[in-house]
This record gives sequence, structure tokens and C-alpha cells, in this order.
Amino acid sequence: MMKKYLTYITLLGAPLFWGQNKTIEKTAYQESWLQEKQGNEALAFDADLQLSDAEIALDKKIFQIRKQFISETEAKKVSLYNSSFTEIKPMIEKSKLFEIFQTMPKGGLLHTHSGGITDVKWVISAARKYQECYVYDQKDNDQFITGQLVFFEKGKVPNGFVSLDKKLSSDPGFEKQLQELLTLKRDNLCSYTDYWIEFEKRFKRISMLLPYRPFFKEYYLKGFQELIEDKVQHVEIRFIFDELYDFKNGKYPLTTSITDLQDVVKEIQKSDPQFSLKLIYSSFKFLDTENIDKQLEMAFELKKSFPDMITGFDLVADEAAGHSISFFEKNWIKLKELNKKYGMEMPLFLHAGESNSIFNENVLDIALLDNKRIGHGLNLIYFPKTMEQIRKQNKLVEVSPLSNQILGYVSDLRNHPARVLLSNGVQCSINSDDPSVYGYTGLSYDFWVAMVYWELDLRALKKLVFNSVNYSSLNDNEKKKAITYLNQQWNDFVQKTNQKLN
Repeated sequence: MMKKYLTYITLLGAPLFWGQNKTIEKTAYQESWLQEKQGNEALAFDADLQLSDAEIALDKKIFQIRKQFISETEAKKVSLYNSSFTEIKPMIEKSKLFEIFQTMPKGGLLHTHSGGITDVKWVISAARKYQECYVYDQKDNDQFITGQLVFFEKGKVPNGFVSLDKKLSSDPGFEKQLQELLTLKRDNLCSYTDYWIEFEKRFKRISMLLPYRPFFKEYYLKGFQELIEDKVQHVEIRFIFDELYDFKNGKYPLTTSITDLQDVVKEIQKSDPQFSLKLIYSSFKFLDTENIDKQLEMAFELKKSFPDMITGFDLVADEAAGHSISFFEKNWIKLKELNKKYGMEMPLFLHAGESNSIFNENVLDIALLDNKRIGHGLNLIYFPKTMEQIRKQNKLVEVSPLSNQILGYVSDLRNHPARVLLSNGVQCSINSDDPSVYGYTGLSYDFWVAMVYWELDLRALKKLVFNSVNYSSLNDNEKKKAITYLNQQWNDFVQKTNQKLN
């Protein structure tokens, strides 16, 4: 048998062994393939970033953890890619990757809304402490909807409202029911719901809760604390200004919202001095041009008094139902006049392309306007010339993956348009939009799905994190300090996570 084996080596094996001692030369095809690969990589949004040796080591460890997680879900026959966030949230929370993301510094949250940042369970618990807080427990009507929370003076409570505290005491199951009414979940990807209608109902249920001044301060203090706990150091809120009130003094000027928020930030900074906040004055897409003129004037007046707090202007609401950005052309022309009148700039941070339809052409306006960042920009990939302009103009797209899935724009997050944007060199950041409405807090969940579904490495994650400060509304001096702090936190994260995963 051995003789036969040696004969085979003599006849067939020798050339093979000789060949192993020679350097294998790449064919022309292989060379071209490699050039094609490198050419594509050079266009990516993170191509300018180089990782340190420690970061490369951590990248390899995280890659293996992700690989193991995917293998385990496949072995358990978990339908990871065809499941909604609601379905896989418990699995995310138990994963080793989530533990890592909870400790990862995230820089800034550039896209979130007043009314959507603080944990719903806390909202109910905190509101309950006020004797003047009532809940509507009847069927929806033209004025109120089930689960709507409002503060009323004694003797002025409309029919259908009951004391929140008494309702929760007499009906223990109502708390869970109320949580469901304040949270928008997508139980599975195939169920049909008019998500925007339900989404807006969630905001209506607390819209009369937030302007109550004592609660207002509590709400934002808790919301900011939750973000800091999740390693977020800077926040920019699309802020809908409303007059604060209480029953002793009545209504307060609009400026009270800002001074109260400044007080909240000062309180936060006693323990977390790096924390910072900016407000983007926001109005609604469904208003007419005359109303938007008034809103722009108000935004400038507030910015004049609080130049370090008011940093820009946006229009919000369902893009499919509201006016297009071009509808407000006269307002954008007026904006230039207002810049001169007030001697200051009011950059735009418009929502655009929060749609999966090519008929929504709002992204076309973004390339023509002084628009620093784009909210969502989902359908930007359908307009290649505009996408290239956005890239050249170095405008950032604020991506909110979980919001996009829950509102029905992207089901399988592997197909999220951000993957195309990132590959084509369009700068992006990761955001949570309205996390409390979606049943979570912080940014870790959004980073988790981005990393797992988009197959991101540590270089991409680092670029997304640092983009959130580099493209923020912080002034040059604030930004310099924020980047210094973020670098320290990032390096500390890399070192400690490497040690932990050894």
C-alpha cells in the first residue's frame, strides 16, 4: 500500500510540492478584481479613518462575537432578519454585543424630538404623583382620546377624565394598558396598522402633560440622565415650543422653556460636566406659508436671546401628508432676509426623504438650501445626482434605523438605504428619533441593529460616533472640548473592552 502511495506522489505529487515553494502570481483577472474592491472601499464614508493596534484587536474580537451570535440564532432557527424590533428586543438585551454597546461612548444624539425621549414607565409613575393629573378612560371622541393625560385644576375636570392615581389604584391592570397606549410597537412585520396615525396618537396622549412646568423640568432631567447612562454626551432636540404653565401663575413666556432647560442642564453638569444641549426650533409641515413666516420670526427672536441654545429650524410631521419642502420656497427666500435683519444665520435641519417613494422629492431641495443635516433621508438613494451633491457638500444624514422599521419604511434592516449611503461616501450618524414612543431608551439598540444588520466593523462604528459630534451644532470651542472628551472616553472603552474580552 505504501509503495502504491509513493508511486502516486512520484507521478502526481511532485509538481504540487514544487509549486508550493513558488510564490503564486496573481492573474490579470485577480489583479483587476482586487483593484475593483479597493476602488469601492476608497469611496466609503469611513475610508479616511485608520485604527490603532488596540482598535484592530478589539475589532477582531467583536467580529467573532457577532459571528457567534449569528450562528447561535441560526442554530436555534430564530428568524432574525424577518423579525420586528419588538420581537427580538429581549434577545438583543441578553446578547454580549448589547453589553458592549451599552459601554461604548456614542457622542451625540442629533435627531430626537420633545415628547419622545423619556421612559414611558417613568412618565406614568411621575405623573401619578401629581394630584392634579387626570387620564381620559373613555372611548376616543373629537376632543380627547383614550389614555390622554392632562393636568386640571379641581372643579375644572371635563367628563371622561378620572384621577390618574385613583385609576391606577382601583384598576392595577390599567398601568400596563396605559403603557401600551403610550408605546408604538410593531408586533410583527406582516401586520397592517396605520402607523403614522397611531404614532401621532402617542404624542397627543402626553402633549398636554409636558407643558405643565413642574412636570416639564422632571421629564427632561430624567430623559437626559437616561441618555448619559447610555454614554451620550450631547443632545439636539427638534423642539416644539409651547407656553409652559402652572395653576399658580398661569402661562409663562416661551423663553421659560429655554431657561428651565438651561437650569436642568446645569443640574446635570454638576455630576456630568461634559453634557451639552442644543434646540432646533421646529414647526409643522401642514401649516401654510404665512404661519411658517411667523414661526421663522419667532425662531430668530429666540435665537437672538439665546444664541447658544437655538441652533436651527426644522419642519416635522408625516411627509406623505404634509406640504413638500418646495411649497415653502417663499419662506426660504424670506429666511435669507431674516439672516440679514438679525445679523445671524438660521441653518435648516429639515426632515427630508422619510419615505420609500420616488414621488417624494423633498431631498432635491436639500442640495439647494442651507441645510446642514438631513432628517432620515431614506429615499435619497433614488436620486443619484442629488446623493452625490449631498456627499460633495458634506451634509450629514441623520439615520434612525429602529424608527424606520417601526414606522414601516424598512422591514428587513439589511435593506436599509443607509448601507448604500455609507458605501457611497455619504456621512451619517446613528439616532433614536423617539425612543420612548418605541419602547426603549438611549442609543445602544440602534447601534446594535446597525452593526448586526449592516455588517459594520469597528472603524465604521467609530466614524458614526465621531460624526455625531463633528456634525453637531456645537460651536468651534464647544466642539473642540467635546471631541477631546470623546477621544478619552473612546480610548478608555477600547482598552477596557479589550481587557474584558481577553
